[in-house]
Amino acid sequence: MTDNWDEIKWIFESDGSLRDIYVENVKIEDWKILINYLNTNHIVKYGPTGENEEINKIDLEYLIQYLNDETGELEAKMVSIIIHDIIINLHFFSVNEIEFDIAPKEIYSFDTYKKILNFMNQISEVLNKPLILTGENQSDFPLINVDFSRKLIKTLTQKEAEQLWRKPTRF
Repeated sequence: MTDNWDEIKWIFESDGSLRDIYVENVKIEDWKILINYLNTNHIVKYGPTGENEEINKIDLEYLIQYLNDETGELEAKMVSIIIHDIIINLHFFSVNEIEFDIAPKEIYSFDTYKKILNFMNQISEVLNKPLILTGENQSDFPLINVDFSRKLIKTLTQKEAEQLWRKPTRF
């Protein structure tokens, strides 16, 4: 993990898009573990998308039903996780993937960056899975990789990212 904010702050420069955090290859059991962990360890707001209320408890039963729903008739819910002055939103788009998002303007210092890394590391530990932080809808280009079991926290510097972008694609 780099401790030089100047090398990594580019990731959180406000450009009108969000930053996504993904956990891939998940199953319903992982969702249950995640929701129980969030309910126990974090301040959460839960409710219909755009109207979530602070009730400090996510309805696990409803969300499992929603993730397994094939009718499309159940109302979408959203969870906002409050970590000091940072809001991390959790979405329920797919049973196979957990997706969080954050507004980059909320990560404005090395201290707030460490809070995001800490959150990602905790989720990685609880689920025993790696997490990545990317630009919005850019899961194929991780900017931050966190894998608790491998003791890995890797944040791309802008220079490293530019080198990767320049590499020719091979088919």
